[in-house]
Amino acid sequence: MLSNYSDKSKKPRLFKYRNAKSAFAMMAPAVLLLLIFAYIPLAMAIVRSFQNYTTGEFVWFENYDYIVKTPSFTKAFGNVILFTAIIVVAQMVLSFFFAHVLKAINAKVANAVKILLYVPCLISGVVASIIFMFILNYGGGLITSILIGLDIDPIAFATEGYWPIACVIVPTWWLGFGYNTLVMYAGLLNVPKSYYEAAQIDGAGFFKQMIYVTIPYMKNIFILSLINLITGSLQMLDIPYMITGGGPLDMTMTPSLYLFNSFRDVNRPQNVTIAGSILIMIVIVTINIIAFKCIHSEKMED
Repeated sequence: MLSNYSDKSKKPRLFKYRNAKSAFAMMAPAVLLLLIFAYIPLAMAIVRSFQNYTTGEFVWFENYDYIVKTPSFTKAFGNVILFTAIIVVAQMVLSFFFAHVLKAINAKVANAVKILLYVPCLISGVVASIIFMFILNYGGGLITSILIGLDIDPIAFATEGYWPIACVIVPTWWLGFGYNTLVMYAGLLNVPKSYYEAAQIDGAGFFKQMIYVTIPYMKNIFILSLINLITGSLQMLDIPYMITGGGPLDMTMTPSLYLFNSFRDVNRPQNVTIAGSILIMIVIVTINIIAFKCIHSEKMED
């Protein structure tokens, strides 16, 4: 009896590890590429961030101290936090409700709308910036032409009032709206219809069904969208660079744009720029860890 029991207990282990060598062989190229192009350069960057750029002498936290005490860099962090908050809230709310619209309309119409929604996702940030520059340009953009035709003074969107902030937020929101809407739409389609039928039998209306059925069941979808939006917004570069250049008075400056300009400045030590990049990475990683810790992702059971 004991021998039979021990044989049975060994079978799952043998079955589990018999393909281990081939699995490791298949993973090896990916691991090697990550080491060469990601982890080794990251380790080198971390070491360089503690060194003097000219002499290579270790100065420890002097580069970090320099970048943290730079007003433009700290203001850029404040700007990107504001942009991220607005974009995340707008994307999550509008994508969620528009996904409901897609679910409610005719299937053929919904398919056409989905294609139109996803088109901006195929456009790079640079191309999107050029499109919006043609629309917002003070010297002859589409909106300027319309305003002049209506005998209204044109607006300098890139420099006047709080319009520069809108010039950064709106294109960024436009680029991600289609993707997030389709993700929300896919999540809605996966909610079992039996849940809604049970809620209707209990007398729950549309909003109660949304609060007690839809939102809890789509928790993992919300986590995915939230993490993607926060990570992407904190690394914002191309749109503020193309449309506003970080101005006016650093109103639309972001950390990535600041470091990009700093890297091109020959009068500034490059190791300071590396230290700033490491700081941005630490902030992004920390926010992601906090998000995953605070919002527990769980498998939904029918």
